[in-house]
Amino acid sequence: MTRYAPGERVAVYAAAVRGLTTLESDPERQLKYMDFIDIYAALDENEQQRYQREYPDEVATMSNFAERFTAIGEQRGEATMLLRQLCYKFGALPDAARERVTTADPDTLLTWSERILTAESIDEVLH
Repeated sequence: MTRYAPGERVAVYAAAVRGLTTLESDPERQLKYMDFIDIYAALDENEQQRYQREYPDEVATMSNFAERFTAIGEQRGEATMLLRQLCYKFGALPDAARERVTTADPDTLLTWSERILTAESIDEVLH
C-alpha cells in the first residue's frame, strides 16, 4: 500500500475488508485473506486507531467474524478429542458415528464427552 497517500491508506484498507466480507463466504478463506490484507496494509498504530474510529461497521464485522471462527475452531477441537477418546475406548468407529461427532454442536459434544467416562458402547455415548 506504499503507493497510496498516507491519508488514503485507511480508506483502502476498509474497502479491502468490505470487499473480502462481500466476496468470500468461507470463514477459513476470509481469515487467510484477512491476514494477507493486514500484512499488505501494514497500518501503523495511528492508522489502526483511525480505522477503528472511522469504520466501526467494518471493525464490528471483523470482530464478529473472528468470534465465529474461534467458535468453529473450538468445536472442531472438541470433536477431534472426542473422536480420539471413542477410538481409544471402542476401537474403529463406524462412519455414521464419526459423522455425528464432527457435525455435533458444542453442547452435544460436551454431553457426549461426559458420557464416554461411563459408557459401555458407542451407542451409549451418542444416544
